[in-house]
Amino acid sequence: MEHGAHPSITDLIWPVVNFTLFAIIVVRFLAGPIREYFRARTERLRDALAAGRRAKDEAIALKAQLDRDLAALPALREKLKAELRVTAEHERDSLLAQASTTGVRIREDAKLVADQEIAAARRAVRMETVDEAVRQATALVRAALDANDQERFVRDFVASARTSA
Repeated sequence: MEHGAHPSITDLIWPVVNFTLFAIIVVRFLAGPIREYFRARTERLRDALAAGRRAKDEAIALKAQLDRDLAALPALREKLKAELRVTAEHERDSLLAQASTTGVRIREDAKLVADQEIAAARRAVRMETVDEAVRQATALVRAALDANDQERFVRDFVASARTSA
């Protein structure tokens, strides 16, 4: 076809025949695969929409659960505080009882040690008193005795030794 010339009917028929053959071939051989493609695509879209609905429902349920938990949080906090208070009071009572028992034991031990110390001090004072009495008696006896008394003691000793032998 030249420039400026009008197309003839044969110039228009061949492209129409060509397109018609192409359309027949496409419909005959590709109709099944095209239908299957669109059916599978439709199924995928339905599955995706269903999954989206399930995810949305789960998110709504989770939000509702979180809202319930959040609403119950003050009561839970008070319950935990009460439980901690009871536990702390129980522990305090236990420690006080243990401290009381330990205090009684320490007092008893201290009394026992004090009694032992008092007994030891009494023995020491008696020993010192006896030692001092012996020293003073010895000094008095020595001061009161003279040579005649010493001779008399020796004679009496020898006489008693003879009679016992």
